[in-house]
Amino acid sequence: MLRWIAGLVCLCGIVLFVYSVPVFFVQLRDHCVGLAECVAFYDTAPTPEWLRAHGMSSATFASAYTGLYALFGLVYIGVGLLIFRYKSLEFTGLVASVALVTQGYMFASLPLFLTHVHPSLTVLNHVLEVFSFSSLLTLYFVFPNGRFEPRWTKFGLIALLVPGVLRTLFPDTVLDLQYWGRNLFLVWTLAWMTSLLAVQIYRYRKVLDPVERQQAKWAFFGMFGGMAFLLGITLVFILRAEALNGNPMLLFAMEALLDFGMMLIPVTLLLALLKRRLWDIDALVGRTLVYGALSAFVIAVYVIGVWYVGTVFRSASHLISSLIATGLVAVLFGPLKERLQRQVNRLIYGRSEDPLSVLGVLGRQLENPLSPQESLRVVTQTVKDALKLPYAGISLNRDGETIVVAEDGDPEGEPARLPLVHRGEELGELLVSPRSAGESFTVSDRRFLDMLARQAGAVVSGATASLDLMRAAEDLRESRERLVLAREEERRRLRGNLHDDLAPRLAALAFTASAAETLIESDPARTKSILVELQTTIRSAVTDIRRLVHDLRPPSLDELGLIGAIRERIHDVTRPMHRQDAAVPADGIDFRLDAPEELPPLPAAVEVAAFRIVTEALVNVVRHSGAKRCRVSLACVREPSPALLLEISDDGRGFGDGRRASAEPGGIGTQSMRERAEELGGSCRFEQGTPHGTRVRVTLPLSHTNGEATAPEGRSETA
Repeated sequence: MLRWIAGLVCLCGIVLFVYSVPVFFVQLRDHCVGLAECVAFYDTAPTPEWLRAHGMSSATFASAYTGLYALFGLVYIGVGLLIFRYKSLEFTGLVASVALVTQGYMFASLPLFLTHVHPSLTVLNHVLEVFSFSSLLTLYFVFPNGRFEPRWTKFGLIALLVPGVLRTLFPDTVLDLQYWGRNLFLVWTLAWMTSLLAVQIYRYRKVLDPVERQQAKWAFFGMFGGMAFLLGITLVFILRAEALNGNPMLLFAMEALLDFGMMLIPVTLLLALLKRRLWDIDALVGRTLVYGALSAFVIAVYVIGVWYVGTVFRSASHLISSLIATGLVAVLFGPLKERLQRQVNRLIYGRSEDPLSVLGVLGRQLENPLSPQESLRVVTQTVKDALKLPYAGISLNRDGETIVVAEDGDPEGEPARLPLVHRGEELGELLVSPRSAGESFTVSDRRFLDMLARQAGAVVSGATASLDLMRAAEDLRESRERLVLAREEERRRLRGNLHDDLAPRLAALAFTASAAETLIESDPARTKSILVELQTTIRSAVTDIRRLVHDLRPPSLDELGLIGAIRERIHDVTRPMHRQDAAVPADGIDFRLDAPEELPPLPAAVEVAAFRIVTEALVNVVRHSGAKRCRVSLACVREPSPALLLEISDDGRGFGDGRRASAEPGGIGTQSMRERAEELGGSCRFEQGTPHGTRVRVTLPLSHTNGEATAPEGRSETA
C-alpha cells in the first residue's frame, strides 16, 4: 500500500514538473523581465535597459533560469526514481524517493509560476509540499535502517511536522506560525534543523552498526553540505541584499551556487543507499574541511586586507589594495594549508603522521610504576587513541594457546593482526580494528602500526616475563599449599594409626604384663598363657610399626638403593601370594628392568616418588593391562637439565581409542602418580603404545643432585 502511495505522489510530482518548466519559461520571459516586481519570482528581474547593456534578451535570461531549475529538478527526480527502482521495498527507499522527487519540483520557483497561471492547482501543490517536507524530515529520522530508534523520536518528529503541515495547508490563518509572529516561525525552523543534526549524531553513536554508520556519514555529509550552502547564501543575501538585487548576473550566480550545493543531498543519498563500498567518505570529509576553511580564510584575508589598506593609506586605487591583499593570501596560504591539513588528519585519522610524539607519550606513561597488565593496557590505549581506532588489543602465545591479555574498545569485525616480535621471538599479536567495518588501513597507518608494534614488542616481552614470574610464584604458592596439606594429611593418618591402633595395643600390653606379674606366683600356668598372648600382641605391634615406617619411606630404598628396591618390587609382584587378584596370571608377564649399573646420589624425595610411581605402574600392569611383556627403564640425564627419567611400557590393551591418557582425568592411582611427579616440578605422561599397550613417561628434576649423572646405558634384567 505504501509503495502505491509513494508511486502516486512521485508521479504527480513528475507530471507537474514537466508541465511547469515551459510555463515557467514563458511567464519569466513575457511577464517578469522588465517589471519592477514579479510575484512568482524569487529574484529581482532585470530591466530591459540592463539586458540591452549586456547584450541579452529576455528569452536568453529566461532560458538561463529555466535550464538551471530544470537541471536541479532532473537531478533530484532522477535520483529519486533510481532509489524507487532499487529500494522501494524498504521504508527508507520509499521515503527517500518521495522526498527527492517532490523536492526536485518544489524547491525552485516552478510551483509559484504554475499556481499563478493555474490557481486551481494550488491545493495540489500544497499537498505535494506537505509530502515533500514531511518525507524529507522523516528520511533523516529513520536513515538508513528505516526504524525510529530511539522510539521517542517518532513523537518528536510528529511535533515538528504538525506546525509545518498546518502552515502549508492553511497559510495566513491562525494555524500558520507566521500569523503569530516571525520569531516563532524562526524558532520552529531552527528546531527542526537542529533536530536533524542531533538525531543523526545520536543514531550514529548509539544505534547504527558499522555499515549503517558509513551510510549515515554520506547522508550527513550531503545534508550538512546542502544546509551550509543554504545558510551561507542566505546570509550573503541578508548582508548584501541591495548590491545583489542591483546585479542580475550576480544573483544568477548565487542561485546557481545554491542549487549545485543542494544537489549534494541526492548524490550522497544515492551513494549511501546503492553503493556497497563507502569507505572513502573520511578522506572526502577531510578535504572538504581543509579547503572549506582555506576558502573562508582567503575571502576573509582579502576583504580585510583591501579594507585595511584602503583605510590606512586612504588610497582610492583598488588595484594597490588588491595587490597587497593578494600578497598576504599568497604568503599565508601554504603554511596555513599544511597546518589545517595536519589538524584535520589528526581529527579524522589520529596522529599517524607524528609517530615520535606518540612514542614520547607512551614512554612517559611507561615511566610510572605499572603492573604488567597495566603496561599492556597502556600500549593498547595509546594505539587506539593515536589512530582514532574503535579497538586495539594484545594477544599472547601462552602454552600453545592465543590469549587476549589486554584490550581497549569494542572490536568491529575481524581485527587486523600485527606480530609482536622481540629478539627474533614472536610473543603475540597486536590486534587493531579499522575505523569502520570493511575499511582498510592507509599506507601511513600501516607504517605507523608496524613501528608501534616493533616498539611494543619490548614492552610486551617485559610484561610477559613479569607475568610468567607472577604465575611461577603463584604455582609455587599453590605447590607449597599442596605440600602443607599433604603433610598435614600424612600427620593426621599417622596420628590416627598411632592413636586408634598402636596406642590401645601398647596399653593392652601394659595391662597384660601387669596381670602376668600378679599371677606369676599363684598361677604359673596361667601366667605362661598370658606371656604367649603377650608375645603375639608384641609381634603384631612390631608389624604395624614397620608398616608405618614403610609408608613413610620404604626401607628397601636405604638397604638396596632405588634400582634394587624396584627389582625387589618386581619380584614381589611375581610371587603367587601377590597374584591372587590379578586379571592375568603374573607368570604370563615378562618383566624387564633396564637401568644403569649405578645411579648418582639422588634426593630422598626423588627416590620415594620414583619408587611409588613404579610400584603403582606395576600394579596397574598386573591388574588391568592384560599384557605379556612389561619394560621398566631408568636413566639420569644432564641436558637440558639434570633429571631422572622413568619409562614403564607394556603391550596390553592400552586405552583403546589412541588418545593420550594424560588428557583424561584417570583413576586414583594415575592421579597420585601425576601428583607425585608434579610436586617435585616434574611431569608424568600416559601415552598409547605402538602398536598397542600403554607407555608411562616420568621426568623428575634433580635440582639438588650431587655427582655426575650417568648415561642411560646399563644392563637389562629379566624377571
